[in-house]
Amino acid sequence: MIRERPRIAALLWLALMSSCFSPTAGHGQTSLAYQVAITGVEDPKIVSQLKEISDTFALQERTLPRLSLLQRRVSEDKELFLKWLRARGFYAAEVAATIDQDAVPVRVTFRIDKGPAFFLDSVSFVVSGQELLELPEAKKIGLGVGQPFRHADLLDGEKELLRHLKSRGFPFPEITGRRIVVDHATQRVSVILEVKPGPLATFGPTEIIGLESVKEEFVLNMIPWKQGDPFNGELLEKAQGRLIESKVFTTARFSTPQGLDEQGSLPVTVTVTEREHRTFGVGASYKTDEGPGVGINWEHRNILHGGEQLGFSAEYSDFTVTGEAGFLKPFFLRKDQTLHLSAKLAEDTPDAYTSRYMKTGAGVRRELSEGFWVGGGIDFKASKVTQLEETGRFSYFSFPFGLEYDTSDALLDPTRGYRLGLQAALYEDPFKPNPTFAKGSIRLRRYSQILKSPSLVLAGAVNMGALSGGERDEIPADERFYAGGGGSIRGYAYQSVGPRREDTCVGGRSLVEVSLEWRLKLTDRFGLVTFLDGGNAFESRYPDFSESLLWGAGAGIRYYTPIGPFRFDIAFPLDRREGIDDSFQIYISVGQAF
Repeated sequence: MIRERPRIAALLWLALMSSCFSPTAGHGQTSLAYQVAITGVEDPKIVSQLKEISDTFALQERTLPRLSLLQRRVSEDKELFLKWLRARGFYAAEVAATIDQDAVPVRVTFRIDKGPAFFLDSVSFVVSGQELLELPEAKKIGLGVGQPFRHADLLDGEKELLRHLKSRGFPFPEITGRRIVVDHATQRVSVILEVKPGPLATFGPTEIIGLESVKEEFVLNMIPWKQGDPFNGELLEKAQGRLIESKVFTTARFSTPQGLDEQGSLPVTVTVTEREHRTFGVGASYKTDEGPGVGINWEHRNILHGGEQLGFSAEYSDFTVTGEAGFLKPFFLRKDQTLHLSAKLAEDTPDAYTSRYMKTGAGVRRELSEGFWVGGGIDFKASKVTQLEETGRFSYFSFPFGLEYDTSDALLDPTRGYRLGLQAALYEDPFKPNPTFAKGSIRLRRYSQILKSPSLVLAGAVNMGALSGGERDEIPADERFYAGGGGSIRGYAYQSVGPRREDTCVGGRSLVEVSLEWRLKLTDRFGLVTFLDGGNAFESRYPDFSESLLWGAGAGIRYYTPIGPFRFDIAFPLDRREGIDDSFQIYISVGQAF
């Protein structure tokens, strides 16, 4: 009996080791695979969003060692789905889940009855500390009474309420309580927000940190308040935007202390980082009607240490050779006024004419309100213009005047808002017996975002122009109106649309152009565009709508870069003129068409 003990011990040890290395040891079953589905919801967008937040869906490619782990995962998702639906106003929603263990693989089914949407019935405020304070109506902060209720809208509304208070002198407002009352009988929701505005404040002294070569006066001129003014948080954002848009700084941060000083004021600290003030750039483009083009530019953005900009540029293509210089001085005589000086030498050789000229100008531009500008000045242009072997020499002074109103959300690639521009100028030649004439134009750009994800923007443009005074042939050919090209009617060659003589477009005294473009941004980098352009130039003083417009259509690709979208368009003339128009045109450049 004693001799058998070592053998028994060895067998027990082997059995123990075998059980330890068994792939199913301690589990009681093999790995569990499963599939999952959602039923009861017809809206594919809701189904997609539920799948995005679900661990049961996200991890279904991984097997589980035990059924209990799957049950726990399904139970957690069930509660998560219910919270998600209620957050979107479906307070009567019900979520059930079943696990079919007999199916291979195991089948998980979420059955969802989202029920009716509940609507916002009322929003009221309970204010502590400032009982006489007037708060905005609910719709002013994005909470529309009678609209479907969503928690996300409520949170956004609270943010807007705090912004409202900060813009009216309260730098430290708080939402101290929130009550949501749900009436299942009427399917209505009432919201009560408890608001603590905090103390009223004024702007205290401003400290600027980080300046190297820029004068402090430049930053102070960018600040739209003065010490002692009522505090307004929106002005901090406005000042930050101005400093970045000035191209003088890479960063601009505004900070305030967590409390007021003894005078009830809030000091402001501005921390800036200056960018490299000198830049050199090279650009290229290609258009089948104009051929390849190349441009170079140099700019100094702080030449006199007060944000003054001095720039030089040159451009070469089959149709133009130019050299240009410009100087810009901000805060000229007033904080809202900018001085522009310019000089240009050029030779333009499109098919319609040849123009060699020198042009200088000085102008002042003033900001009347946010996005609203007015400007005027004086220009002088000496030119030699040849068209149809007839050459004229001109030396015109002009007195341009312009209005601009811009509500768009971006300079290079806007998605909403509009841009309206009006330009007018009187031309007078005191040295030669050339006729006095006036030239005016109006342009409108409108941008509407139809979808956010993916981004779909509908962009439209209308241009109109007119010349008054003198006969058409007495007006310099390079001042008349022409249509066609990448910035006009795509599909038609540059300046090829308008009145013609001897197979040459001689230009008109009026112009109409319209464009419609669908811009679909598929990813952060790539997008697609389809467009329709139309227009014509007319011999009459004002657009003659009895004459037909010429139409072009096409499509394009956009590659989005930090300096703007890279553009590739192909366009086809829908009213192709035999012997004049090619079957298509290609445009490659940086920036949207309009």
